[in-house]
Amino acid sequence: MNKLKKYKSGSKIEWTEETWNPVVGCHKISDGCKNCYAEKMHKRHYANPQQPKYSKPFNIVVCDDNELKKPFNWKKPKVIFVCSMSDLFNKDVPDEFIKKVFDTMNNTHHQYQVLTKRSDRLKELAPQLKWTPNIWAGVSVESSKHIDRIDDIKHVPAHIKYLSVEPLIDDLGDVDLKGIDWVIAGGESGNSLKKLRQTKKDWVIRIKDTCVNESIPFFFKQWGRKEFNPDQNDPTIPKKGQKSKDHLPKGGHLLDGKEYSEMPEIEEYFGVVIIPELKTEIDELDQTIHNSIKSMTREWLAIGKSLSLIEKKIDEIGSGKQFWTAYLGVSSFQNYCKKKLDLARQTATQMRSGYNLIESLKPELLAESNIEKIPSYTKLRDLAKHADKITANPGKYNDLVESVFEFDKTRDEIQKEVRLSFPTFTKSPVVIDTEEHDDIYDWDEYIEKFEEDVSRNLEPKDESRFKSIVEEIREMLNLN
Repeated sequence: MNKLKKYKSGSKIEWTEETWNPVVGCHKISDGCKNCYAEKMHKRHYANPQQPKYSKPFNIVVCDDNELKKPFNWKKPKVIFVCSMSDLFNKDVPDEFIKKVFDTMNNTHHQYQVLTKRSDRLKELAPQLKWTPNIWAGVSVESSKHIDRIDDIKHVPAHIKYLSVEPLIDDLGDVDLKGIDWVIAGGESGNSLKKLRQTKKDWVIRIKDTCVNESIPFFFKQWGRKEFNPDQNDPTIPKKGQKSKDHLPKGGHLLDGKEYSEMPEIEEYFGVVIIPELKTEIDELDQTIHNSIKSMTREWLAIGKSLSLIEKKIDEIGSGKQFWTAYLGVSSFQNYCKKKLDLARQTATQMRSGYNLIESLKPELLAESNIEKIPSYTKLRDLAKHADKITANPGKYNDLVESVFEFDKTRDEIQKEVRLSFPTFTKSPVVIDTEEHDDIYDWDEYIEKFEEDVSRNLEPKDESRFKSIVEEIREMLNLN
């Protein structure tokens, strides 16, 4: 069981965070309704143009379709008391509207506390409603006259079934709470002391002891009035004129000096109804994607390996455009990727470099059994640029290599670690004499880095134009 946190949101009810009223207005049906707080609140809002759903007297039930949208606007999951200003199962609430309320609850990620005195109608309609795990069903049981409501709630297929024994105006006696997941108890509160009915300590103790024996979370809300509290020294009795951002219990809330504010275990809900057939279909599609990713990894490794071998074969017979032209009808490796493969030079280079990197640093990953451990070639690009240094001094960079090859590493994380290991100093630009040193300056790597850095800051609409400019620069430098 959980302790209830001190809620500071839109409710003064200690055991909830928010109230939601798609229905307002009600009728009194039992002794617990005598000093109805909802009726008093309704009169405050009555005929207020800012509160159109309170435009009719309290004894006329109003269903508000606009209110059904409200929970969708609460982004953070909340615990919500449903219909604090009415009873969702009032005879004047149409079945279809109740189903609309349940649709909202089914498809949002909040926890909903539905509470009713009309347990007979709840029991009757329950099989027609969709009871997702976030919907709690509760009944008010204010006296021994209404023990039958406890029997009714046990037939409801709610994940959490609870009792609100408030206002407790009678001794319930020995009640069977098997199948009940939570009990709230409290005294009657209000301004008119003469009209209020006092809750006796023995009645509360009997309920509390039953809950303890049955391991049911017990929440004692309040004594109702200071005059009703058997312990006049209860430190939780609000002092005269005392104000607090948190709601103060009326008349104090300790029972034999102890606070009882236990809550049932709550199952997190994401606002989605699981349909078994659809889940099976989605699982199959998910598996297809995983299998395809394996195939994609095999393919890019095969492409990277072949690109590497082609380049090596051409280099072995000699350097120069004539050999690329003689064997493949293109002037360079970059031109081969672009014209013969219709593959972006950058993509081809990343595949080739990625394969070479794995072959030299992690050859065991090339085994079929390890195919799922190989990261995407796009994640290896930054490490591949420093392959020669790493190969020359593997001990120094071992931790970096192991970290980069962690499958769940993001590209940003990899880039950060590579930059820390191979810092770039840019405060003093180096001017390159290209006529004398063109053979020692890697223009291709420079342009690739330039393209990568600028691309990060471009709007999508400018990407095509920028790529055209880069291709022109490559043509000027004879890199294509």
